[in-house]
Amino acid sequence: MKIRIAETPWVSFRDQLLARGDIESAGLLFGEFLPTSAGGVIAIREAHVVPDAAYRIRACDQISIDPIALNRLTRRARDRGWSVFTVHTHPRASKPWFSKADDIGDSRWMPFMQRQIPGVPHGSMVLVEDGQTVARTFDQFGTCTAVPLHIIGRTLNVCPTSVEAADAWFDRQELALGALGQRRLRGLRVGVVGLGGIGSLVALQLAHLGIGELVLLDGDKVEASNLSRIAGATKDDVDQTYKVDVAARYANTLGLVRQVEAVAEFAGPGHEALLASCDVIFSCVDRQTPRAMLNRLAYKSLTPVIDLGTVFRVDTTGAISGDAGRVVVIGPDRPCLACWGHIDPHALRTESLPKAEREQEIQAGYIQGATVAQPSVIAFNAYVAGAGVVELLRLATAFAGSESPPQRLAFSFSNGTVRRNTLANVHECGICGHQSDAMSVCDANDGTP
Repeated sequence: MKIRIAETPWVSFRDQLLARGDIESAGLLFGEFLPTSAGGVIAIREAHVVPDAAYRIRACDQISIDPIALNRLTRRARDRGWSVFTVHTHPRASKPWFSKADDIGDSRWMPFMQRQIPGVPHGSMVLVEDGQTVARTFDQFGTCTAVPLHIIGRTLNVCPTSVEAADAWFDRQELALGALGQRRLRGLRVGVVGLGGIGSLVALQLAHLGIGELVLLDGDKVEASNLSRIAGATKDDVDQTYKVDVAARYANTLGLVRQVEAVAEFAGPGHEALLASCDVIFSCVDRQTPRAMLNRLAYKSLTPVIDLGTVFRVDTTGAISGDAGRVVVIGPDRPCLACWGHIDPHALRTESLPKAEREQEIQAGYIQGATVAQPSVIAFNAYVAGAGVVELLRLATAFAGSESPPQRLAFSFSNGTVRRNTLANVHECGICGHQSDAMSVCDANDGTP
């Protein structure tokens, strides 16, 4: 089980609760429960600060909230079938922990919430003044389980950070990323969708970094033209081995990844639960349909997606018509691929056509360039793949700080340049803008944002 929340609303919510350092403060988090293949994910959609008038008792070591006010505040969660988490502060505490009074309060509150909103987990959190947080969920029998809180924005911050003994395999990496950074990498579950020229190089690097779990998704087998650009593939794999199995073979032989899950299928809606279980996803696809699916998933499941691509294209005469590469990081607090112009509605329509109808439109000239083979060179792919993995390191370890991470990197291979692009959040966007509005922080007496 994981709880995910976007960084901007979390910081606003946290700071409001910690504004009073002399007495306890409380709030409520409402989240959508998303079942996944590796345990559930709770994506927080709303944060509510309990208004002053709702407290019956409020002291430095005790709070009590009026049941009528609490019932009114949780109405939106009941209407939507969302999980509810109570959050309260422990003033002047250096470490977050659940007191005996917290245990007693939860033993009364959690069964009530399970009757009010059945079928989804509920829980509680404790927050201290430096922002450290602990969280737990309760089952129908009253048994509590500690769960991590993932705060996602400029970085991927996990509270609390799991501690793992240092491993000699990663000594040199720790010199650059720090011991805490390496532990964070070991705790990640990372998905790679598309194991072709770029994806195979991404998976190779992730295996050497010692990522905890790898999820590989691609339905293609190795073809003869792939050998010059798919890392780990051999002549014996041509027409015999799935690309995901080549990447899995490499990672398993290396032995630094704890778990490798290879799915030899093309990414589609049926894989959303599998991908939502990942902490970060690499989009290394060459079609618009899976790219659009991953774009929406980034905001639905609050999962950062790193979209990679090269555009080294020739026209029907063989002349070069495009020379570029890109790395775009999308997800909570960031503009989406549609805002960047990387979702092509015409291409989406073309890909959705039945094969016969698509061939007819190609012959009629309505679809241009669909049958022209495009260049792919391992050196260009490695350039972009490496830059994408660096952005994962930035997210997970903040090795270069977290004040101004790039949203998009644009490469020109012929000019040998890299540019950082920025784009303001487009709140009119139905994908990322709508999500930003839905994840709100409010202090309203009636509990509505």
